Amino acid sequence: MESVTTALTTSFTGVATAITGIIGDVLPIALPVVGAMIVVTVGIKIFKKVVSR
Repeated sequence: MESVTTALTTSFTGVATAITGIIGDVLPIALPVVGAMIVVTVGIKIFKKVVSR
C-alpha cells in the first residue's frame, strides 16, 4: 500500500508541476488578449449608449 501512495504522490506532483509550467507560459500571452477583448466590449457598450441618446 505504501508503494501505491508513493506512486500517486509522485504522479500528482508531476502533473501539478506540468500544469504550473503551462500556466506560466500561457498567462503572459492570454492576459493582454483577454484584457483587449474586455476593453473592446466595454467600449462598444459605451458607444451604443452614447449613439442611442
